Amino acid sequence: MSITERVKEQIRLKKGKPIPAHVNFFYCFGGFSLFLIILQLVSGIFMLFFYTPEPDKALQSIAHLSNEVPLGWLFRNLHRWSSTFLLATVLSHMFIVFYLKAYQSPRQLTWLSGVFQLLMVFLLLVTGIILPWDWRSYWSFAIWADYVGTWAGGEILKNLLLDNFTLNLAYFVHILVIPLILAASLFFHFRMVKRFGISQPL
Repeated sequence: MSITERVKEQIRLKKGKPIPAHVNFFYCFGGFSLFLIILQLVSGIFMLFFYTPEPDKALQSIAHLSNEVPLGWLFRNLHRWSSTFLLATVLSHMFIVFYLKAYQSPRQLTWLSGVFQLLMVFLLLVTGIILPWDWRSYWSFAIWADYVGTWAGGEILKNLLLDNFTLNLAYFVHILVIPLILAASLFFHFRMVKRFGISQPL
């Protein structure tokens, strides 16, 4: 069986699965979130080829991408705005799950993995804001570092952040560390959804 035939067979099997009668538009925010994550991945990979994670070159490389690279402005804006929408859809998804009490047994692990993914999406947003290294990036980092310092024992973590921060490190965390953790969490999340369903078994 060829790859095309396998894909068609998988699509046919998926389309043949019944949709529970109680499912409506408000159950779609998880799917919206996944679509935006894929959009982030595609646009981010494109931007990798043009971004330079050096303090004196970062903003220039983004300006070059936006103004001189064909369709660079489109990919940059897709990446920037879809990240904001992603945070909104994940929050909406969590609120709906909480409202419907779909976090209750036996779906506790599904809920906890979703909360963890919200944290990862938030960290992606924070590290992404830092990467252009303009005045907004600088003050965003300063504000978050100060905020971490207000936590119990946060001064130690704040000092670690300030002493070890480099743009290269923020870039590495943004494009590799957090995405890998998020991918593993998504895989686990989908396994739990497949096993236990959304608010009743699928």
